Amino acid sequence: DKLVRRPERPEKRPVTKLGILGAGMMGAGVAYVSAYAGMQVVLLDMSKENAEKGKDYSRELLQKRIDRGRMDADKAADILERIVTTDSYDDLAGCELVIEAVPEDLDLKRRVLAEFAAHVGTEAILGSNTSSLSITEIAQAAASPERVVGMHFFNPVHIMKLVEVVRTEHTSPEAA
Repeated sequence: DKLVRRPERPEKRPVTKLGILGAGMMGAGVAYVSAYAGMQVVLLDMSKENAEKGKDYSRELLQKRIDRGRMDADKAADILERIVTTDSYDDLAGCELVIEAVPEDLDLKRRVLAEFAAHVGTEAILGSNTSSLSITEIAQAAASPERVVGMHFFNPVHIMKLVEVVRTEHTSPEAA
């Protein structure tokens, strides 16, 4: 049967504040589409300078829209204001969803997951943007593996409007 594995539909929980760990190509792309959709975004990287470089991606895409007459400067400025750059895990407080988008290294992803899980509420969903690593193995580092889900975005994120959600055996229906 189609959709036999689809979980029961739990109550919808909108994401108004999204944390993204890693301001590289994928993290920057997710930050752009999320801010464009109206979410507050915390873009975290190892340094504030790196996080700002990730925000530059949004600046460039928005400027192209302005140059082509598809957006006015005020709307672009509003979108950019939704992206806050940081190098502090403390700024993730209040995020309903946090997505790590660090390089494809299992140990690194595990360390990052354990670190940022300690800075968000117990209800926050923890997403891992990976295309080649086991979400189950990544989730083993989390204190609450039922809140961990894989989120495989396709590149470039603003053009490929698709995300693959990957559950582990421990992922709760609410997280999925």
